[in-house]
Amino acid sequence: MSAVAILSCQPNSHPFRERHISLHEPVKIGRSVARARPANNNGIFDCKVLSRNHAMLWYENGTFYLQDTKSSNGTFINNQRLCKGGEESSPREAYSGDHIQFGVDVMENNRRGEKITHGCIIATITLFHPDGREAKNIYTDGNFTNTVTPGFTIQSQELYQLAQYLQEALHREKMLEQKFSTLQQLLNNTQESSEDGWQALIDEDRLLSRLEVLENQLHTYSKNHSEDALRQEVVTLQEEKLQYETTAKESLRRVLQEKLEAVRKLSDLERSLHNTEEECTHLKDMCEKSQEELQQLAEKYQDQLKEVSNIQGQLQDAENSHLEEREKFDKEKTDLMEKIEDLMKEESILSAKMEALQSDNDIAREEIASLKEKLESMKEPNNHEKDLDEKTDDDETEDKNTDEKKLFNSDTSDETSKIIPTSLKDLDPEESENKLKELHYEIEKYKAKMEDSETRLKESGDKVEQLQKDLEIAQLDTRQYVAKISSLEEKLKLSDLHMNQMMENTMSDLKTAVIDD
Repeated sequence: MSAVAILSCQPNSHPFRERHISLHEPVKIGRSVARARPANNNGIFDCKVLSRNHAMLWYENGTFYLQDTKSSNGTFINNQRLCKGGEESSPREAYSGDHIQFGVDVMENNRRGEKITHGCIIATITLFHPDGREAKNIYTDGNFTNTVTPGFTIQSQELYQLAQYLQEALHREKMLEQKFSTLQQLLNNTQESSEDGWQALIDEDRLLSRLEVLENQLHTYSKNHSEDALRQEVVTLQEEKLQYETTAKESLRRVLQEKLEAVRKLSDLERSLHNTEEECTHLKDMCEKSQEELQQLAEKYQDQLKEVSNIQGQLQDAENSHLEEREKFDKEKTDLMEKIEDLMKEESILSAKMEALQSDNDIAREEIASLKEKLESMKEPNNHEKDLDEKTDDDETEDKNTDEKKLFNSDTSDETSKIIPTSLKDLDPEESENKLKELHYEIEKYKAKMEDSETRLKESGDKVEQLQKDLEIAQLDTRQYVAKISSLEEKLKLSDLHMNQMMENTMSDLKTAVIDD
């Protein structure tokens, strides 16, 4: 079941039959046209003051709505216009018993100069919910109360039976309306056939009276003329008849030839029109395909532009990073070179110190060996004097050796002090060797860092070259897409010109054919 709206005609309205409209979807109110004819279950009226799309009536969430859809003469509910002419109104609630008016009365002059008034549609609307309740305005109803009658209940089965009864009543009403329309058609046919019969009787009476008049004329003519004159006149009439028939036949033949020629021209024009339409459809398809290809190429072109911009950004970032790494590498290289130079200097100092220490060790060993030889040769037990002499000699030799050692050490210290700094004089040979190994290790470490930075610099350079190659490829693709887009645009323009020329030729052929006919 769906909501129902009943439009009842008012005495001052343009006449129409009562309408029973089902509102299972929005219903259009408008003027009758070729595709939309008036019926008892729609909102189409044979009224000239209505617009084709005059208003809309629908049911939503338990409420009936009426809306003016840019009509020329307006829509009224209880003599209140919904909006100005040519504007779309907001949805307005409608209730059962409202007076609805579509349009206003319009006066115009006919061909004879007489004034004719075209009436508008004025109706009383009755609205029913899908459950069969009437949609009355409770705020304007005098019997409205806020209390509910106690003990008054309606069963769902009774509502269903009532809905079934309503459906059966509507079905019977439709059947009666169909029978009434059939009877009306039979009555119209009978009236037409009676009018045709009366017209035939009138024509028969006229023919009979005409025959009587002709017989009287023939009788008087036969009395006034002789038989030979009548025969001569009949012969002349027959000759005139034959001549008229020949001229008529000739004129008919010419007309038939002209007709055949016109039919032939019409068939040729139809054929050319059909070919032109086929070619137009083909050109339209080509145009649509070209437009699609153009759209795709434009999208690809935009993608390529985005990709080029991304690659350019990446290239700029890579160049910036390359420059930063280059600067960093140069800085590290200078620092490493400085450190290497310092380490080389320290290595040379340590090597000089090691040589000096080695020479000191050699001299010390030689002195120790000579002292051992002297001690062995000067040992003579039980000789106190010798011992004393030996002691004194030993003292003297020891003083002498110490003096020589002091002189040697002073000479070597003077020579090495010029080369070895004071911070490295206190180191022994093992510590100097360890220090030298550490310096070699640091030198190798700095060399490895330099090689690593050079490899990174080379990789960044390769990456920049690859990005430049990608940028060149993207630019080539962009040029190709631009060339394709320009060629497709030229093809599209040529097809449009060709289509326009064909349409002009076809229209000119049709005009010439119409003029010839």
